[in-house]
Amino acid sequence: GMNSVGPLTAQHYACLYAWLAGLFAREQDEAQLARLQSSEIHDWLDMLAQQPTLAPAVSALEQALNALATRPDARLELAADFAGLFLLSQKRAALPYASCYQGETARFCQSACDEMHNLLSQAGMQLSADFPEPEDHLAIFLELLSHLHFASLESMATLSDNGESLRRRTLTLLLAWLPKFDELCRQHDPFGFYAALSQLLLALVRLDAAEVNVGEERNE
Repeated sequence: GMNSVGPLTAQHYACLYAWLAGLFAREQDEAQLARLQSSEIHDWLDMLAQQPTLAPAVSALEQALNALATRPDARLELAADFAGLFLLSQKRAALPYASCYQGETARFCQSACDEMHNLLSQAGMQLSADFPEPEDHLAIFLELLSHLHFASLESMATLSDNGESLRRRTLTLLLAWLPKFDELCRQHDPFGFYAALSQLLLALVRLDAAEVNVGEERNE
């Protein structure tokens, strides 16, 4: 019944990561904004709210969606929020690249891209040509995690053995910087849609990581 909620399935994770990847990849158009208010999304969020560690973030996202429904010029305003957070190279923005969180040196920047490049090629994943971002972009991490969860459903021979290892390595790399990214989103998104989204993403990634015993390094 409703009160005995099981853990999220690989299918849940695969769909959620793909959905979040699309929201962090680019500004939303009118059709995408309308879909955010659809009953399908609200049903999804209700289902997610039954996971105790996701409930606070789901509640924040539902509040933001309610506010968005009555926001004047919602599409333009949300696009401005997106640009201000993720596109401008201002110091105070929440840039969605792993390498921005690894210290200032170019060497570090290269290492995040190299590691992602290795993970993507080992997962047999091709980057889409219409998303011309570096490989350490948040949306690409999420596409990769979605891909790995889908692959585990099909238990593809090529991935089944090392699919979990790839998932662990991807989650480890992502958790090295996602908490800081989330903190910056919350600091610099007064309207709160992307702040709520990053909060939900971080909670989801932590839940996923706990299933494969991936811990977080606490950066002092």
